[in-house]
Amino acid sequence: MLTFGDNILLWRLHRSLSQERLAALANLPRPNLSDIEKGKRDVTLSTVRSLANALNVSPGTLVNAEPPRPDQWKENLTRESMERIAAAAARGTYPKDPAERHISTLLKEVLHCSLQSVLPRKKHLPLPGRKSERAWLLLRALYPAVTLTSLIMRTLEHAELLWTSDK
Repeated sequence: MLTFGDNILLWRLHRSLSQERLAALANLPRPNLSDIEKGKRDVTLSTVRSLANALNVSPGTLVNAEPPRPDQWKENLTRESMERIAAAAARGTYPKDPAERHISTLLKEVLHCSLQSVLPRKKHLPLPGRKSERAWLLLRALYPAVTLTSLIMRTLEHAELLWTSDK
């Protein structure tokens, strides 16, 4: 389940707002908004209302951790679509379907370090960054853990098969 702060971050990103802009719209100091998003600060009812008004959602949407549903979101992934997504993420290509492309892009970002580890050895592997954390948050908001686990395992299997076939 998403935390209140995670949900604020998702809605802020969905509305394409910077922390500074959202803080100004909600009449909050930006450091306070940052602490709210990180889960370091409790919020009052008036703060929830201010954030909800600034994000143009109901306070209940924020409190109940109801994330935004992007247009390219697919509620149910079939086995075939999961295979296409995993194969595309492993190869670094993009599926034709926009929803699958979106999921594949997020999955590639999340697994960037792991995918690099199955490729021929490089001197330094990349470390996960803010982009991968946000991609993981978006995936967690959209799909249950069992679906994500399956996607991750399939992607790593595809990557390993590609790597062994290149030898």
